[in-house]
Amino acid sequence: MIAKRIPMNSAKKSSFAGLVKYITSSQGINERVGQVRVTNCQTEELSWAVHEVLHTQKINTRAEGDKTYHLLISLAPGEQPSSEVLRDIEDRVCSAIGYQDHQRVSAVHNDTDCLHIHIAINKIHPERHTLHEPYRDFKTLGDICARLELEHGLQQVNHARKKSVSEGRANDMEQHAGIESLITWVRRECLEQVQGAKNWTELHQVLHENGLELRERGNGLVITDQAGTMVKASTVARDLSKGKLEERLGAFENQQQQARASHNQGKPLPRKPGIGRVGRRPPPASKNRLRGLSTLQAIQIDSGKRYEKSPVKHKSDTTELYARFRDEQNAVRHTKAKELAAARERRDRAIEQAKNVAKLKRSSIKLMATPGLTKKLLYASTHKSLQEQITSLRAEHIKAIENINTLNKARQWADWLQAKALDGDQDALKALRARQGVKGLQGDAVAAKGQQHSAKAVPIEQDHITKEGTVIYRAGTSAIRDDGSKLQLSRGANFDGIETALRMAAARYGEKITITGSDQFKELVAQTAAIRSLPIKFDDPALEQRRQSLQQAIEKERNNVGRTDRGRAAGSGAGVDGLHAARGGRGIGAGGTTGAGRGTGVRGSTAGTQLSGRAGTAASGRITVRAPGGTPKPGVARVGRKPPPESQNRLRALSKLGVVQLTQGSEVLLPRDVPGVVEHQGAKPDNGLRRDVSRSGGIAAEGKTISSAQAARQYVAEREDKRAKGFDIPKHRLYNQADDGPATFEGLRQVEGQSMALLKRGDELLVLPVNEATARRMKRMKLGDPVTANATGAIKSKGRSR
Repeated sequence: MIAKRIPMNSAKKSSFAGLVKYITSSQGINERVGQVRVTNCQTEELSWAVHEVLHTQKINTRAEGDKTYHLLISLAPGEQPSSEVLRDIEDRVCSAIGYQDHQRVSAVHNDTDCLHIHIAINKIHPERHTLHEPYRDFKTLGDICARLELEHGLQQVNHARKKSVSEGRANDMEQHAGIESLITWVRRECLEQVQGAKNWTELHQVLHENGLELRERGNGLVITDQAGTMVKASTVARDLSKGKLEERLGAFENQQQQARASHNQGKPLPRKPGIGRVGRRPPPASKNRLRGLSTLQAIQIDSGKRYEKSPVKHKSDTTELYARFRDEQNAVRHTKAKELAAARERRDRAIEQAKNVAKLKRSSIKLMATPGLTKKLLYASTHKSLQEQITSLRAEHIKAIENINTLNKARQWADWLQAKALDGDQDALKALRARQGVKGLQGDAVAAKGQQHSAKAVPIEQDHITKEGTVIYRAGTSAIRDDGSKLQLSRGANFDGIETALRMAAARYGEKITITGSDQFKELVAQTAAIRSLPIKFDDPALEQRRQSLQQAIEKERNNVGRTDRGRAAGSGAGVDGLHAARGGRGIGAGGTTGAGRGTGVRGSTAGTQLSGRAGTAASGRITVRAPGGTPKPGVARVGRKPPPESQNRLRALSKLGVVQLTQGSEVLLPRDVPGVVEHQGAKPDNGLRRDVSRSGGIAAEGKTISSAQAARQYVAEREDKRAKGFDIPKHRLYNQADDGPATFEGLRQVEGQSMALLKRGDELLVLPVNEATARRMKRMKLGDPVTANATGAIKSKGRSR
């Protein structure tokens, strides 16, 4: 497991809302976003949580740095922990760096070969409103990851920091863009020669032959290429630092000093003849003329190695693909530049036309015989109209530029391969799978050792392709991953998903399949192959024997069920053979057992199959059915006899029945008027179904739980609490005797069955408890109608009062 911070280079560009939108957007990929979690916010609604975080960040006006912390937690390939484990990992990691009380939004992503969690954290504390910046968070993150790996049984990773910042960035570029970095190129091409240089002259000569140059920068040395790309010499190798090189070669000498020293040691350069004074006789026409190509001096061209941005080393040849990539990218740049120039021309032409129209208007105003003040107003109106039109044209131009950039977006090498693979280019897909460092799928998988067949593929919907070349398919609620050699169910391993994976493997490799992974997964695969009667075999002898035993048991059960159906038809008097069988006292059990004896059903020799139902056919024509516990159910007549009376087996004598709660449904937010205890309601009295009686033992009508004054105070407290947390809610308070006078009706509310009216006066809302008659009358009023309330709380409107 790896946990790292993803920094934002510019604090002004940082946006909590933008980050949440990125991590929770599916981007058209069904498998991308898994569980989304909101923590330490007053609401679980994502949009409201974002507003709450932004409001908290605005409260802190002193912090000038980035107020959002982007944390990434990535697991090893093939690891699929449960939701509880993922939540524990998130909570523990955030607590380790001091963000246990801070607001955050997290999302689980499954669109790569490594399951990972993106966490957007608000650095501003929700109560203290101070900014928290963890100290040496990389060290803390490494320590907590090591502990969590041991506790949850995850793959252990060496969290010691071995790479510098620049080396880590170069590695990220190679992983995400697929382009070889300058550090890797120098190490591969000339590192040994540089380390073997005996003096500064040899060192500079080696670098010059490879198109590189060693320069002083700050307190150290950098290696730069002809395009200006720089890398620290100590990053390429520790013994190339300035201190180590000066210990070995003496004081540093740059390339210019070496050139001057070589000139001083050599012969003086020949002196060129002077240039004649202007105005003298011109030189003869034959001077410096080219008599033939043989007279030209040979130009020494250094054909040494040069660093160019090229793909990282592949296991296969990608020369043609990379040539196509460069041609397409050049075409994209040319098209983009052409469209941008056309957009600028359209903008300038439209602005020039608007200015000409305004100029004509001013000329017309100048010729008008109107007072000077009127002309000034007309001039001002013309100028304002022109400025608004120019602003509108510039806004349209910005939108056009954004659209052009989106349609003509330049791609990196790995992104281009991924896009081509999604379009069905098999060469691009092979190039993705041939990249260095691609290990393939790990864990539970379905594969084969044979050669791949060109059989007809199983119809299945493709969802996405990762940068490692793993194709993700949709299989109902499951997702199947294909890396070219193995198939893996990433989540929701059920019978349907396993069946689809097995059929894909059989169509690709033949009937002999290899299963790798846990024993539980192998058992599920064997059960699926047996239940669905798949025409496959396993190369593991133990697993194949298990599949065959399950297949035989299922076939035997199906045959017994068929005999049971025929025995029931015979026992009902359908034919002579059925009567003979019934009188002989031999019946066929519905669950696959044979009953022996007369008048009862007895378990037969196949009781070891652990089937739930037992039934036997007696000579009298009645059937004795045994429940799973073994207790016989009497009085079950033969099919076709008179039905039982309607009043039999009714629930008249039962006072209460339990209700089964089904927890598989999805959770939703309830409206505000639903009681808060709706999920855990106890038994309620059934007084509403009984008559009220006056004698002893009678049940009176159920009264209200709280008074109207208590309900009003509860409502005011709830609204004020939300207003204090930043919601756009006006101030609420209780109505008192000093509030008599005119007001505006703003609606009715109900709390615990008590009605109350909202009266607006100024910027405040007055909460006044009212009886049911007044509430019914005020329901006919419109919002904003004027009302008048006296000191006792009586409300008057349109000449009527309570």
